[in-house]
Amino acid sequence: MRLHSLALRDFRGVKDRIVRFRALGTTVVVGDNEVGKSSLVEAFGLIFDLPDDSKSTRIRDIQPVGQDVGPEVTVELSLAGRELTYSKRWLKNRSTELTIAEPDGRRQSWTGREAHNEAERLFHENVDPVLWQTLMVSQGQSLVLPTPADAEPLITAVTAESGTPVDGASMPLVTAVEHEFLRYWTPRGKPTGDFARSAKAVAAAELGFKQALQAMEEVQSDIRRAERLNLDLADVTARLTEHLAGVEALRERKQATDEILLRRDSVRSRAETARARLENHTRTRLERERLLDEVERFTKAHTELAARRADAELVAKTAAETVQAAEAALAEVVELKDLRRTDVQTAERRVSDLMDRAELDRLVGQQTELIDVRARIAAAWTILDRIKVDDALVAALEDARAAVVEARAALAAGVPEVSVRRLGSEPVELSGTGLEGNVPAELGFDESTEVLVSGELLVGVPGQVEVTVRAGGDAAALRSRVDDAVRREKDLLKKAGVKDVAAARELLRKADTATAELNEARRTEKSLTAGGDPGERIAVLTARLGTDEEAEDAGGKEAAVEGVPGQMSLFEEFASPHDTLFDDFDVPEPEPDDLSSAQRVLEEARSGLADAERLLTDAEFAAAQARKAADEDRSEAQNARARSELAGERLAAAVEALEAARAVLDDEAVAAAETEATAEVEAVLEELTAVQEQADEAGADQVAGELTHALAVATRLQGERDNLRDALRTTEGRLEQSGRDGLATRRDVAELELAAVRTEHDSLLRRAEAARRVHETLSRHRAEAQTKYSEPLQSRIEALGRSVYGPSFRVWLDDDLAVAERELDGVRLPVEALSTGAQEQMAIITRLAISHLVSTGEGSVPVIFDDALGWSDKARLRDMGALLGRAGDHGQVIILTCMPDRYEYVPKATFIKLDG
Repeated sequence: MRLHSLALRDFRGVKDRIVRFRALGTTVVVGDNEVGKSSLVEAFGLIFDLPDDSKSTRIRDIQPVGQDVGPEVTVELSLAGRELTYSKRWLKNRSTELTIAEPDGRRQSWTGREAHNEAERLFHENVDPVLWQTLMVSQGQSLVLPTPADAEPLITAVTAESGTPVDGASMPLVTAVEHEFLRYWTPRGKPTGDFARSAKAVAAAELGFKQALQAMEEVQSDIRRAERLNLDLADVTARLTEHLAGVEALRERKQATDEILLRRDSVRSRAETARARLENHTRTRLERERLLDEVERFTKAHTELAARRADAELVAKTAAETVQAAEAALAEVVELKDLRRTDVQTAERRVSDLMDRAELDRLVGQQTELIDVRARIAAAWTILDRIKVDDALVAALEDARAAVVEARAALAAGVPEVSVRRLGSEPVELSGTGLEGNVPAELGFDESTEVLVSGELLVGVPGQVEVTVRAGGDAAALRSRVDDAVRREKDLLKKAGVKDVAAARELLRKADTATAELNEARRTEKSLTAGGDPGERIAVLTARLGTDEEAEDAGGKEAAVEGVPGQMSLFEEFASPHDTLFDDFDVPEPEPDDLSSAQRVLEEARSGLADAERLLTDAEFAAAQARKAADEDRSEAQNARARSELAGERLAAAVEALEAARAVLDDEAVAAAETEATAEVEAVLEELTAVQEQADEAGADQVAGELTHALAVATRLQGERDNLRDALRTTEGRLEQSGRDGLATRRDVAELELAAVRTEHDSLLRRAEAARRVHETLSRHRAEAQTKYSEPLQSRIEALGRSVYGPSFRVWLDDDLAVAERELDGVRLPVEALSTGAQEQMAIITRLAISHLVSTGEGSVPVIFDDALGWSDKARLRDMGALLGRAGDHGQVIILTCMPDRYEYVPKATFIKLDG
């Protein structure tokens, strides 16, 4: 079966769509989520499964939500050599139509239920349902490994290729052996039936005999245990009695030492009180000494700071008088400087007038030169505006010409050259496409021509013969390359406005010459206008120097100056030359005094001003220094006053604190109280020493610990004695019960029962082992046949897998022809132990191998993957893509995905984009 196209209308979220598939090769259908990719697979299943009058919920589910329309599906496919066009619409305006084109050209059509029944019959007769479900991977099922043992086309293919029938194990002997084997063993080799029950009976008898022997051993152990417990109990009881006597002696000793410890605690308490009182009196003495030291220290500091304050105030007064004198001298020098500045300004005005007149003469000459330079600039711009080429465009034209030459050379070398010659009287006509050179439409007698054919050449003798010469696929590519190169060259020549590359180079040379002329003229213009436009400066100087009568003449010339090129844009055209614009310009006559005399007077005035400025600088410096010194002295006097006042405040506070402390307790009373507290501490410490010596002699501090330890030992011994008593009673009870149970008799009976069941089991074991050996021999032969039978599929899987994983890849199949284990680099693992990505890749490889085996038979079907390769890394995607591309060489592979990047490595794949 080959699927050619699938059309959906009003199907779930699909309004109207048709998708066409390659009959041989790999087709990748790309679309976003919920755009309708999985709907294609669902639609194909529904059209063959359900008639148009079906009330199934599967039909209701595909109707667009909220729309009263009928879902419609149309499929075009090849089946058993026939071409089928099958369409069906459910729910609204129901209809079913089937058209079949037979191999001999006959066409048959059915409608309604007849069309459904005929399509269903053809599908089920020619498409194996197991193979169809095996090779169609729905969304989310890419990890499921196929078990295709029931797929009839695959069984036929492997049987034909291996030459091994699958029913060779049904002989009566094999059946009898299998029946005999199952009397004693399960299919997995576990004991069963009488054999299993016999084994269990032996195990139970062995357990009973073992338990009887163990019971006898436990009685002997209890006898030895009871004797040992009696001895241990007597020993612990004696030690406990002796230890309790020692505990009583320690209690009496502790009572005698408790009185000494009470006295020691009382003396220790009085000693702590005396120490606290002494520490308090010592702190009082130290505080009094601190206050006396502060009063003395602050008195000395206050006296020193008062003297410094008086000295600083005297210095500040003297500095203020110095500042007044310096500022008076400064005012006199400022007045002198103003007089000298007036003299300089007068001289500068006279010199400026004379310099302006000289500058006016120079500017008139510069303006004439500037007019000529700007005319050159305008001429250069006129040339450059007309030229459209540049270095990059000329280089592109040269590259395009080289590409044309190279492409035509490759075309001449890569396409066939056909030589045609007319020999007879009949006319020979020539026509075709993609022909190089001038090809005549008809050859004259004995005329010949040679033609390079990059497309198609038709050589014909009317009414007799016609020969077609076609170039291969490479020739079409070479022809396209020539056309592209020629088209690019024409586009570039049109852009440059020239007829060939030589003309473009000539224009580029003219542009370079004009650019050099423009740059040189611009540099000259820049130097002439470095100080501003001469015309503007001429107008300013003329207005500044002219008298009333001269101002009128200058005004007339000003109007002429406004039109000179110096005030125009570089891109304006020149209407006429301006060389004689200032021929009649009248420069004002200079003043009677010459410039050198005026400059000498100016220098003398400036020298006097400089002397006055130096005097002013010296006076300002002296005044500034005096003010700075006065500020520093005034600041020092203020700081001295503040420090003196602060010292006075501290002294007053210290005197007040000392007087307050003496009001509570005078200095002599403080010293007497500390002496008295010291004597009291010494007396109490002597008493404490005496009491401690008495406690040490009696060992009062150790008695309490010794008594506590002794009581703990007594408790432990009592517990040990009680445990021994309980264990002895328990052991004696077991011995008494064992005597009543008759354990020796039980042991003898168990031994007899064990011998009997062992005899019966040994007989069954011999028969079971014989049946197992025969069964294993026949099974081994069946396994060898099964291996030969499954070898074609296994070989296909390994051949495809090695292109992905390398030469060490191997697989093992189970009885259902499913991959059970995989070996890679010497490591053999069950399939379920592989990673998720490896399991998915194994499932895809297996399906492609199945498709390859059945691709040439009548029962072949497309391989369909919906959303696969989601767990593969980039390297695996590259290898799996190459594999999917090769699979398309043998059959039809259809891939549905929302991630087209996964399949970018599939060679020769056809990509179909579904829009939402």
